[in-house]
Amino acid sequence: MIALTKQQRVGVLITLLAISVFLTYYFHAVLMLGTVFSHFFYVPIILTALWWEKRSVLVALFLGGLVVVSSLLYRPDILTLNDYGRALMFVLIALVVASLSGQLKRREREVEKERDLVRHYLDVAGGLFVVINADHTIRLINRRGCELLGYCEEELLGKDWFATVVPEAYQEARREIFDAAIASGTAYPDPRESPVVTRSGEELILAWQDTVLTGNDGRPVGIIGSGSDITGRIRVEGELRAAHEEANLYLDIMVHDINNANAVALGYTDLLTDMLEGKEREMTLKLRGGVNRSIEIIQNVSTLRRLRSSETVTRPVDLDAVIRAGIAHHPDAGIIYEGRPVEVMADDLLAEVFANLIGNAEKFGNPGVEVVIRVEESDGAVEVSVEDTGPGVPDTVKPLLFTRFVRGTNRGSGKGLGLYITRMLISRYGGRIRVEDRVPGHPEEGAAFRFTLPRPDRPWEPQPAVNPVAVTPRP
Repeated sequence: MIALTKQQRVGVLITLLAISVFLTYYFHAVLMLGTVFSHFFYVPIILTALWWEKRSVLVALFLGGLVVVSSLLYRPDILTLNDYGRALMFVLIALVVASLSGQLKRREREVEKERDLVRHYLDVAGGLFVVINADHTIRLINRRGCELLGYCEEELLGKDWFATVVPEAYQEARREIFDAAIASGTAYPDPRESPVVTRSGEELILAWQDTVLTGNDGRPVGIIGSGSDITGRIRVEGELRAAHEEANLYLDIMVHDINNANAVALGYTDLLTDMLEGKEREMTLKLRGGVNRSIEIIQNVSTLRRLRSSETVTRPVDLDAVIRAGIAHHPDAGIIYEGRPVEVMADDLLAEVFANLIGNAEKFGNPGVEVVIRVEESDGAVEVSVEDTGPGVPDTVKPLLFTRFVRGTNRGSGKGLGLYITRMLISRYGGRIRVEDRVPGHPEEGAAFRFTLPRPDRPWEPQPAVNPVAVTPRP
């Protein structure tokens, strides 16, 4: 519809009124008829009501008065109530149309206000918003979208979305996804990465999500899409991934070379131990202990790497086989274990738990230390105890024992990584670990490490512990 300016409307109205005056004169003065073709008079009345609402009453009064005055001047003998009735009808029509026009304009203003409000919300949004019609044309796009793509709004409206802003390599696939969503009435629910190309040819990656837009009849008429620019984040992640891989390469080389050096040093230390006696032999034994600690540190670092780099995916594991394999690595330790087959939810790193607990008992215990491993099944969980007759853990140390780099109080205490890794592994599997006195109230008579592991055949929801350890007070 062509929109007329105010001056054009005034010109049209004056022309119509002039025609009305001419028709009245022509019918009364020239044709000498008692009636006038007054149906034409409704045209300026209705147009005035649509354009200026109640001002149409003035036009109606003018035209009605024109008919009556013309009859009085040229044919007063035939002036009837019909002429006054037509004048009154002009005014009634003007009032009705003016009222309807006012209601229509108020409704238009309300719709326009709501549209402007929605447009404002879209424009202040931090991401791109676009409405794409079923025929792939752009129906609406917000200011941020225009800025991101480098276009003016007028340059995008009505254009094919895929041909304009989607990289050529992705256009066919994206069109198929779009058409499938329109056909099914359901869009892909989750956010996804979606590349777009700007006016300058730069390719951006958007975190994209869309929903189907339906018409009044409920049928899909388009797609509402939203996207935020994650190009920078993707590039940073790629750089971080490359840096992580490079760091892992250097770490692998370092671990490999240190392990080789430790193996050589350990071999020569064993030869010297067999050859020497007295103080010299004691010195080689201390040297051997230092090499073993180096091996232990490398093992702990490797375990931490596996913990940090792998996802928490557990599976049924034969606990009895893991414990027996751990015992086999300590042939000189006095270990008592009466086990039976039982499965728990864990992974390949479960062996590190027993390597740390048995190794600690053997390393920090007195000569002849004994270790007892017990396994008990409960509803939904398996509880494991590793008890030793060593020097135990003082009450002041218990609350912090599983914290990274916290050391015990005895002279042979380690660097605090083994038990920290143990707690991380148990938590990884959904269990909890605590340290208690082997003999309640007598920490000097040995420690008891107790932890739970979930069973694969029973649902179990472990309750979070406020403190990862339990302290048994002295009586």
